[in-house]
Amino acid sequence: MKLELPDLKLSSRENWAAQREEWIRVAEDCMYGHAPEKAEWAGQVTERESLWEDRGTRETVHISYGPGLQWHFDAVIYAPAAPGKYPAVTWNQFSGKDWETCPVEEAVARRGYILAGFDREQVMEDKRDGKALAKEAYPGYDWGGIRLWGWAQSLLADYLLTRSDVDGDKLACTGFSRGGKAALACGIFDARYSVCAPICSGAGGCGCFRYLGDKDGFCMDVKKVESLGRIGSVFPFWWTENFARWWPAPDPTQMGLEQDFPLDSHTLKALIAPRNLFTVEGIEDAWSNPRGTALTWRAAQPAFDLLGGKNEIHYHQGGHAFAAEDWRALLDFCDSVFRGKVPGEPLQNCPF
Repeated sequence: MKLELPDLKLSSRENWAAQREEWIRVAEDCMYGHAPEKAEWAGQVTERESLWEDRGTRETVHISYGPGLQWHFDAVIYAPAAPGKYPAVTWNQFSGKDWETCPVEEAVARRGYILAGFDREQVMEDKRDGKALAKEAYPGYDWGGIRLWGWAQSLLADYLLTRSDVDGDKLACTGFSRGGKAALACGIFDARYSVCAPICSGAGGCGCFRYLGDKDGFCMDVKKVESLGRIGSVFPFWWTENFARWWPAPDPTQMGLEQDFPLDSHTLKALIAPRNLFTVEGIEDAWSNPRGTALTWRAAQPAFDLLGGKNEIHYHQGGHAFAAEDWRALLDFCDSVFRGKVPGEPLQNCPF
């Protein structure tokens, strides 16, 4: 059977608005689930310290949400100390790991960015039958973890937009691996983010359901490349229950009903336009489907050609990682969008 990516149904700028709403409906019904449109919240700075000889600050912000503000998560925010308005990058993080590879001082004190990260497991634990605190706050929604973590990233944007040092027109969202899937969901549903930057996000992110491949070619090997069946059967709590219709549960090592799935990653990427998408992948990262990611990157480009916005892809040497060089590439991309700067080296370096 010949595999075909779904038609984006691009015809004109005027018609795209209605088509986009239809793709959003499909994505919510079949994959992400639905989230509350509005949330009660409050933010309070609980810790603050000066860094780098008073060139920057580090704050812990307690963000409460839900009816009665009974639920919460904590965000760590690095900011330049000098007065001004700065672009801000939000980051849904793995518990206690992500700041290790981020060149924080360079990003904040030298390049003039605010970095705001949070441990997404404070909002929903990343395991079967784990605590889903946001679901307790807002019962009755069918959202899975990917949508929920992206929603929390939007809640962090709500707080940032109250700060006098944040330029509200210059927000970027990022995340790595499953966090990249969540960052893509955040960018799709929150138009306040001018830049969406999923890092090594794989199936359900910037990869591809229908075509699986590594640096050597398309292999369709679900033991080597993350697939729809894998994320569906091993991580069902990431998605709405309707997603189960397309995976071959309980066996994650077989191709499922990918060809019948009504969308693919190029559809999700197209929903970012006319804003800006920066995808980062590893050439050796077979699990994240680097070749399928390149395929859907190209397949999404017509949406950016029609509507505007940048759609760039950057490959690092090596495997599954969000390294300092990726951060620098992301900040270079943000500089090009927010400040009109031309990067010293080409960011777009797709080898496939």
